Parts: sequence; C-alpha cells; structure tokens
Amino acid sequence: MFAKLATSLEGVLNRNLQASLTARRAASELEGLCMDMGVSASQPVLRMSVEGGRLRFAEPDAKPSGVTLSGGWRRLLELLGGDHTGPGLDLRGDPAVAEGFARLLKHCRPSPEEEMARFAGDTVAHQVGDAARAAAGWAREAGDSLQHNVRDFVQEEARLMPTRVEFDAFSAEVERLRDSVGRVAARVEALGKGRVR
Repeated sequence: MFAKLATSLEGVLNRNLQASLTARRAASELEGLCMDMGVSASQPVLRMSVEGGRLRFAEPDAKPSGVTLSGGWRRLLELLGGDHTGPGLDLRGDPAVAEGFARLLKHCRPSPEEEMARFAGDTVAHQVGDAARAAAGWAREAGDSLQHNVRDFVQEEARLMPTRVEFDAFSAEVERLRDSVGRVAARVEALGKGRVR
C-alpha cells in the first residue's frame, strides 16, 4: 500500500517538478538532502528526498535526515499540499532544509483541474472545476449567513447576549462608575488626613 501511494505521489509531483523551472531550481538546492515526516519525531513514517533532480518518497532508514517534521496526520497532509503555515508541527533539525522542501512542494503541487484534464479532457475538467468553485462559494456564503442569523437570534430574539451598542453603553457606564468611585475614595482619604491634623 505504502509503495503504491509513494509511487503515485512521486509521479505527479515529479511531472510538475520537470514542468517548472522554479521547482527544478529548488530541487537542485536540495540535491542529496532528505526530510523525515511522521506523527511522532521518534518514529517517522515517510522520508522525502531529492535524488538526481527528482523527488523520492520512501520509508526512513538508518541514515540521518536533515530535518524531521512531526504532527498530526491532517497537518502533515496539509504540508504535502503546500500549506506550511500555522501551528501543529514540531520541527527538529535544520529549518532551512524544511523551508526548502516546503518551497519545492509549493511549486510541484498539482492542480486538481489539470490532473482531471489528463483523464477526462479539458472541457469536462473545466466544468467540474467551475462547479467545485461555485459550490465552495455557496458554502462560504451559507456559512456567513448562518453565522449572521445565529448572532441575530442570540442577541435580538433570545436576548442571551447584548448587542454591540448595548455593550458599548454598559462599558461606558462602568467606566463612569469607576471614575466616580475613584473620586469618592480620594475625597474620603483627603477628609481622613484632614481630621488627623
């Protein structure tokens, strides 16, 4: 299973690597280097390396790697997809090597539409891509609308939370009260000092 997945992944990424001058330059900078990845740093399950100008995926061996990345599976898959920002990864080793591999993966990342076009043709791939983008846009708008409706219900209908105007008015009143208490405390203190003399 692992060998089949690694071979498929290598094929797609290396095809894109050969098609991009930027990716070929990034690969040449990483020639002979490797990076291990896994859920735990002590037991990496995947080694990515650059050999002969090509990306290679294999199971880690005894040879030490330049860097080890560990984190949850979801986060590691996001990394392979080119998203190397955000929390959730533990980096051990040379950060420059990790950045180099991240840059290389970014330039080799396959376009789902282009990959589909190889099998189904440009027209079908373009239509499916348009449908996917439209569905993503609709989902984003539906999420925004749901968030707005829930906020309105919680604030206006159920009165479980104050509106922004109500909160600002309450905050202003609290500040005025705090200032008044401070003034009264200062007067009491001044009166207390006056009696002692």
